[in-house]
Amino acid sequence: MTERLPQSHAFEQTLAAYYRAWFRYHPEAAVETGVPGYARLLTPYRDEDRGALVHLNDALIVGLDELDGAALNPDQQLDLQLVRNAARLENEYLLEIEPQRLDPGKFLPVHAVYQLLIRPVEDFGASLAARLAAIPAHLHGARAQLSACAASVPPLWLGSAITGARRGAEFLRDLPNHPKVNTAPPAELDDAVADACRALTEYADFLEREIGGRAQGEFACGRAYFDELLQRRHFLGLDSVALRALGERLFEETGAALKKVCRELSGTDDVAALTRRIQADHPAADELLAVYRREMQAARAFVSARDLVTPPAATALEVVETPVFLRHRIPFAAYSEPSPTDPEQQGYYYVTPPQDEAELSEHDRIGLKHTCVHEAWPGHHLQFVTANLNPRACALPRLLNPSATLYEGWALYCEQLMHEQGFLDRPESRFILLKDRLWRALRILIDVDLHTRALTLEAAADLMVGHLGFPRSQALAELRWYSQAPTVPMGYAAGWALIEALRERLQRLEAGFTLRKFHDRLLSQGSIALPLVIQSAFGEADWRAARDAVFFGRSPAP
Repeated sequence: MTERLPQSHAFEQTLAAYYRAWFRYHPEAAVETGVPGYARLLTPYRDEDRGALVHLNDALIVGLDELDGAALNPDQQLDLQLVRNAARLENEYLLEIEPQRLDPGKFLPVHAVYQLLIRPVEDFGASLAARLAAIPAHLHGARAQLSACAASVPPLWLGSAITGARRGAEFLRDLPNHPKVNTAPPAELDDAVADACRALTEYADFLEREIGGRAQGEFACGRAYFDELLQRRHFLGLDSVALRALGERLFEETGAALKKVCRELSGTDDVAALTRRIQADHPAADELLAVYRREMQAARAFVSARDLVTPPAATALEVVETPVFLRHRIPFAAYSEPSPTDPEQQGYYYVTPPQDEAELSEHDRIGLKHTCVHEAWPGHHLQFVTANLNPRACALPRLLNPSATLYEGWALYCEQLMHEQGFLDRPESRFILLKDRLWRALRILIDVDLHTRALTLEAAADLMVGHLGFPRSQALAELRWYSQAPTVPMGYAAGWALIEALRERLQRLEAGFTLRKFHDRLLSQGSIALPLVIQSAFGEADWRAARDAVFFGRSPAP
């Protein structure tokens, strides 16, 4: 008779077997998380692949349900919640959501090539050659699949995919000049690059010619799936109605506070006029990257000097121009975190080269400092590297199931923290802080309304232009990613509010409270849903108190 494994061992074996198979359908996720063996593959998309993935997820859920969860340790119990919910959400997406909202951008293999340049991978040359060689057949099959269901493609996503394909070809044409490539170029690289570029260009032409006149899909995911995401990805314990109420309250309170500060600084409550005055002071275009580097380093030194959080032991952050194939998706700046297996913990801080004076003005000197706090120190870079260096926080269920309530909530909170501590110290910094928070409060409303209340893109753009002063082109670029990432936009303000409520409570109740201890605990569980982090690192009572204060009582003061 076979002896039964202890439940903790059975759980780990179940996870290991699941992910070995799951990464075959998500090879880019394997590279991002540092799992070897998948760097030569592109993401499969055939109907039989989708069916096999659904079956794999169903089998996992059955296997997890047979385990005695009470016999697992607390970290395993948390990971079990994450992976089981992720499997359920993925199957719901594959079976119910994606067939009605097919994204032609999902077939683009450009990131699959790019990630090999910035991640530590085994046998780089062979992996690069294999992925490049697979691109023509990959895109040929994608065209066949799209031809059969063109009507389900949302027009908004079609335009983004066309741009991504054309800029992806531009990116690949320059691939032989990349330092990681030209030091040891794979055999027949030029031919493989030429074939891949031709396939991308033909794919873009196909989308314009064959799909453009037939695409009529709706991007909204619907209230049922949106509420599922709130429950199963973000663990908020509420629905879109309660979430929207928070957005309304934050928007009203923050808007009033913003106008008050505007009057104090300019004598009127004309937010747009004061914004233009601030944006008039910006670096020259050829100085932009240098200024970002300087302010990023200044933020890092300030965090260390003030002892605000335990700094990661090893890390590097490079400020670079945004890769050309991403510039239509990143109008100004963004961050790419390192792989957990990268010994240098090398992150990338992307800055998109401005094309005109209007775009350059978005990089004003005061706002630029806020961006460095948000993206770098103590924002995204510090948070992701801290997670990567913590074995508990970088378990696969946590790496693969991040929540914007934590990683974006933390970054928005950091802007407030660095203002309180005196780094963001210009008189206008309070104005920028509140204007950016108003933007994130509006994101909650638009996120909910786009996906559950039939808000149109034009009406949503009107809100961003009217309340935030965004150029219409910037508003529409923002809305494109809102449409593709339901419940991510809400994570900024919802996460900030929860962190602020938790901090207020602990400052009041805990003897010996320090910011460093608070922040270290907050970052100890990885990038997963903030409710799970609070429950695990602080306790159920603190989670309930923070939740009730934010969603069912008063919100943090603006």
